[in-house]
Amino acid sequence: MTGKSIPIDTSFTHIRPRFEFTVPFSEVEVLERLKRIKEKSADELTGHLIDHHLILDIPVNDRHYWSPQLSMRVEADEDDPSKTVIKGLIGPRPSVWTMFTFFYFTIGVAGFFIASWGFSKWMLGEFSHLIWALPIAMIINLTAYRAGKQGEKLGHDQVEVLKGFVREVLDL
Repeated sequence: MTGKSIPIDTSFTHIRPRFEFTVPFSEVEVLERLKRIKEKSADELTGHLIDHHLILDIPVNDRHYWSPQLSMRVEADEDDPSKTVIKGLIGPRPSVWTMFTFFYFTIGVAGFFIASWGFSKWMLGEFSHLIWALPIAMIINLTAYRAGKQGEKLGHDQVEVLKGFVREVLDL
């Protein structure tokens, strides 16, 4: 795999980009590389390796609300034990992801039910301002989406640091 640059897609359409590579190294070799490179990159990245799962973060001094996190799993290839499958995810820290998911869900459900109430009033011939809940909920969710995309831009350089770590480990 040396000499090739395999892209890790973190484009506009991916909120939490995932990647999967099969490398021609044994599982033990990959885990040793992870430990060695993680120790070498201690000033740029923090994290911990538990069994076959690595979680990497940006150091606390450089971390901000939108800082990404890398989660990687190392597994032996079922078809060829001399190879290893590495699956990963680069995205917001779990607290940020959970908060946004909760926000989208809460605003969406509340907007739907309040607008349903307003529509039922309207169908009964009564006027209700509640009918505006659905477009308002959509605008609020779009605003949250745009805020998330802006945060993604703020964390872009740190995503590149994490992608560089993956490329170094995999020798890409």
